[in-house]
Amino acid sequence: MNTKHLEISELIKKVTEELKKLRYTEKRLKKFAPTWNKLKYYMKCRKISELDSGTAHDFLKEVYDIRTFKKLTSAKRAHARAVNLLTDYQKLGIILAKAKRKIHIYHPQFQDIFESYIDFKKNKGISEDTLGSYAIYLERFSNYLNNQNICDIRQLDNRLVLGFCQTLLNFSPATVHCTLCSLRTFFNYLYQQKIVPTNFAYTVPQDGYRRGAKVPSAYPKEDIKKLLSSIDRANPKGKRDYAIILLAARLGLRAQDICDLSFSNLKWEINTIEFVQGKTGEPVVLPLLEEVGAAIIDYLKYARPDAETNNIFLRLVPPIVKLEAPTLHSIVTYHMRRAAIKIEAWKKHGPHALRHSLAKTLLDENTPLPVISEILGHTNTNSTSSYLKIDIKQLRECSLEPPSFDWKEVL
Repeated sequence: MNTKHLEISELIKKVTEELKKLRYTEKRLKKFAPTWNKLKYYMKCRKISELDSGTAHDFLKEVYDIRTFKKLTSAKRAHARAVNLLTDYQKLGIILAKAKRKIHIYHPQFQDIFESYIDFKKNKGISEDTLGSYAIYLERFSNYLNNQNICDIRQLDNRLVLGFCQTLLNFSPATVHCTLCSLRTFFNYLYQQKIVPTNFAYTVPQDGYRRGAKVPSAYPKEDIKKLLSSIDRANPKGKRDYAIILLAARLGLRAQDICDLSFSNLKWEINTIEFVQGKTGEPVVLPLLEEVGAAIIDYLKYARPDAETNNIFLRLVPPIVKLEAPTLHSIVTYHMRRAAIKIEAWKKHGPHALRHSLAKTLLDENTPLPVISEILGHTNTNSTSSYLKIDIKQLRECSLEPPSFDWKEVL
């Protein structure tokens, strides 16, 4: 099959089909979608229909600041992997194998049975991440049984099962819960395969753990106003930081989306910001508020360093590259502390806290949940509903229209 001239959408479709044949789960495939959607948008803006190595290299460099494939963070490795899957298939017509994960070694007397169980779950379509968690829990169980001088899994009894459960007391509630759930499925497997005569899944205690949504970290409007007014905009750093914080506080942009913003995302002629979300892969269109636009212009005209990249927000000292999300957290935290804003021990204090604060402000103003969901870029209102934990006022219908503003007066 000749794959060298596949248009990008068709290429993504073919690669997805091949990955499904290789038993990639839907959850795993969804992790590639945000990078692929950004690549499609990147190529569309440049009127490129077919992906080649040069375009892939430029995309990774401009959008994710990936210039070499050595010493990458886990997030950058994932972006590079997603793009390399496409370029490899475009050139070779096959999916090249990824480097193998760590192999967990169990004690010899349990090796075959534990590995058979992992293979059994893998054939059920369980994701690699979940399989890795199972392997960690089984490794601990293997160590415990070996320390108890157990030579054969058939020697299992209630005392051993409960004894191992007692060793979990120092772990977090979430880890205990996941370990106990994994044990139940493992014991079910042993019983169903007739390896042991008793189903010890019923011996594993119930922990009563319930995962609940965390209360979002929101700050009152007065604190946000105090934060913005405290930023010294007489210097390049202040101009850049002010624009960044406005994007998070007024429009609710996530840190990574702010870092990924490029000139093509700013639609000055119609007063909107348009981009594909890094987290969900979904496109978002937001009003380019006058206050936000003016701050960006001030930064671009008087503070942004000269650089080849199309990314808007850059480091101010060499190397001049785009900012990364952790840096934005440091920026917001620095200015919050400088503004003497009280930060509770349990509260977040980065860009996401500003996003939460925007949601609270909108709720205070009786903005309907679907409208808030659209502003924050949530794919459904279920995600947005967690913000009801910080406000219980009744919502009413309203709309959000991009304001009319003549940018020619400030450009």
